[in-house]
Amino acid sequence: MTLLATGTGLFGIAPSTDQLIVINLAAILVGTTFNAPQKLIKWGGVVVAVVSTTCAIWCGH
Repeated sequence: MTLLATGTGLFGIAPSTDQLIVINLAAILVGTTFNAPQKLIKWGGVVVAVVSTTCAIWCGH
């Protein structure tokens, strides 16, 4: 409960609603593309999800 009371989360990050939306969309992307038979779609979805999540959290967009 102290993490919620201080206003910062894990690693000192307090995610905004926009950041949480990006993280959820990235999880959906990985969930739908990871079982694809083509390696480009499978790993492309993972790469896009990781990059977009990282940018949403640390770039401040």
